[in-house]
Parts: sequence; C-alpha cells; structure tokens
Amino acid sequence: MLGQAISVDGARWRRILSERDLIPVTGTMADSDRTTVTRQDVFNLGDQSISVDHAFQLLYYSLAWGLGLRASRLHQRLDNLAAHQDRAGELLVAAWESVRAGAPVKEAYSVLTTDRGAGQIPWLGPAFSTKFLYFAQGNVAQPRHLILDKVVATNLTEDVWPAAPINAWWPETYELYCGLLNRWAVEVSEDPKVNRTVRADEIEFAIFKRHLTAA
Repeated sequence: MLGQAISVDGARWRRILSERDLIPVTGTMADSDRTTVTRQDVFNLGDQSISVDHAFQLLYYSLAWGLGLRASRLHQRLDNLAAHQDRAGELLVAAWESVRAGAPVKEAYSVLTTDRGAGQIPWLGPAFSTKFLYFAQGNVAQPRHLILDKVVATNLTEDVWPAAPINAWWPETYELYCGLLNRWAVEVSEDPKVNRTVRADEIEFAIFKRHLTAA
C-alpha cells in the first residue's frame, strides 16, 4: 500500500507556483515534468524537521498525491493559498507540531478546520486537511490520523454510519471516525487467520476501494 503511486504533472505544479510567487516545489516534482508520487514519498516528507518551507512541501505533495494528474481546480486552490500564504504557513506548522506532539486527533484537526468542519485555509477543506495530517505523521507504525474524504464517508454510510455527513466533518466526527478505524485495525490484527498487524490506513484504503470496485 505504501508504494501506491499517483501520476502527477510536475511541470504544471512548478509553473502555477511560480506564477503565484509561492514557495517553489522541491524533490521529484521539481526534477521531472511527469512523474509519480507514492504514499511512502509523502510520509518521508512528514519525517522532516518542522518549518514553514517543509510544511509547504508536505502540503504540495499531499495535494498532488490526492489530486493526481488532472489536479482539478489546482489554480483556484493555489490562488487562495497565495492570498493567505503567511496565515497558511502558521496553520500548517501548528497542525504538524500538534501531530508530532501526539495531540488528540480532534485537536490537530481543529487547527486546520472550524468547529463546523470548514477549512481554515480557503480551498483546503476538511478532506485535504485530513490528508495533510495523515502524512504529517511520517513513518509511524500505526497512524492515528486518517484520511477521510467523500468516497470513504459515502461508503461508510452504506453499512455502518448511515447518519454520517459526506462532505464536511466536525472535529468530534473526525475523532469518532479515526477511533472506529483504529479499533477495526486492532480487531483484524487479533484474528488468527490474519497473522500480522493491520494498520488503520489499510482499513481506510479498503473502504475507499469499495467505490472503485463497484464502479
């Protein structure tokens, strides 16, 4: 799963960032026009020392991995990031520090979202906030902060969480979601037939793939 590779357009990212005077991208997307980014690549960025520059790289790669080659509405996302660059840097660093300090899931999520689940940074909504928090954990054995997006939320409503919202999540809702998937990971790991430790993000990925399989 950590090798899951997403195609990205490095040349497009470099051009749009430059046009908006945003911090330039480094690494793979700086060196290649079309390349791939894996989960492992982004987790490695989460292991770096925390700084504004590193926080922007972590955000860029989290977004690139989540948006893929088409990168829909990338101009609008980066327009708003540029318009709130200083504030965004402060929030991203604070969220990353919260994750690294082992703060409760709800507390870290609340740095990037309002108490009603809207993004504190325009066009960085709750789904991409959870991606940033997920990768900010770096290479941990058992991630606590998990990705939650519309696909995962919709699939959960079908069987186990019928009343759950599918577009935005209050901090308390996100905390419940992460707790649920971490408990499921423990339960699966204790099954003698499995014979290994299952990560909570493996559960999330399996829920996400239900949509792809059904399609």
